[in-house]
Amino acid sequence: MGSYSIWQRKYKTNGHRILNDLQGYKRRIMDIKDRISDQNLILEMPESPVDYNSICCVDGGEGIRELLGAGLYVIRASGLTITKARDQKEKFTRDLDISIIDYDDHTKERVELLRGAMEFDVAFQCVKEHKPEYLFLDGSLYVNARKRLIECPEYPIYRKKFVKLLKLCKKDSTHLVGISEDSKSRLFTQYLSLKYDLEIPKFMTDSGVLRLLTRNAMYRTVEFTPQSRFELDDKLSAGLIASFPTVYLQPTSLSNPLRVDVPDWEPDFDKIINLIVMLSKGSKRYGYPIPLYLVHLDAHIERKHTDWITQQLIHFISKHDPELYDTI
Repeated sequence: MGSYSIWQRKYKTNGHRILNDLQGYKRRIMDIKDRISDQNLILEMPESPVDYNSICCVDGGEGIRELLGAGLYVIRASGLTITKARDQKEKFTRDLDISIIDYDDHTKERVELLRGAMEFDVAFQCVKEHKPEYLFLDGSLYVNARKRLIECPEYPIYRKKFVKLLKLCKKDSTHLVGISEDSKSRLFTQYLSLKYDLEIPKFMTDSGVLRLLTRNAMYRTVEFTPQSRFELDDKLSAGLIASFPTVYLQPTSLSNPLRVDVPDWEPDFDKIINLIVMLSKGSKRYGYPIPLYLVHLDAHIERKHTDWITQQLIHFISKHDPELYDTI
């Protein structure tokens, strides 16, 4: 009981202190609410149905296990193309890879780069073969473009394939869109702070600030461009520069805000926003475009999948190299 009493005492004392601190941050956000409202930065979202002929959604999954001191990874990517016709058609395009990678300080990031490169390959294939009007990638285009440089062979491959996809979509006039449920970003708060000289608590994320300001309302923010640009070096492209206009969007009352971004040559961002709202109608709790959620389920790699692959590989090794199997 003595130990429990300490926990109880500290809980009460520190709980009040933490509550007071957080309420102070809340008051600071609410104090700027009127200033934000005056600038029309958070807008109501009128329902405008959008007609389309075809869309494609792409996502990927990954898993990694230790095997004899190396990293055994499994990555896959999936693209779902939906074509509206008299008989609506859906087609999956898939890829999968299983291999090992050295363990180092950046093993997880390197596997993520491999997975991302595979997603870009699948997206490229879908655009080439099916010519969709809209290509939705799970994840932010801005984040993909600004991926932190890691000295590894996977990084230039990842970057080259992202650029290749950008160029294809621009050439074919395919509307390229990144969608993410990002709960950690501070891009919008940085934009507000710089443009309107607002003091927003530094640790507060975009989604936290927007939740305080809007509660459960459906809304979209004004379009803004994060404060950096993506410029390719001479080895990859001759002078391709792209910034990524961004909008936060809450398509249903119970959903988390989505961050949506497009390349700066996109001619009709508003139509894309309306299309995302329309595609999210069937998912009122989560507020995520249904086709993108379906492709996420198709590409997701669960722990049991990685465990099964590892056991199958160990069994394969046992038949071909018993000494190596004994070591494992």
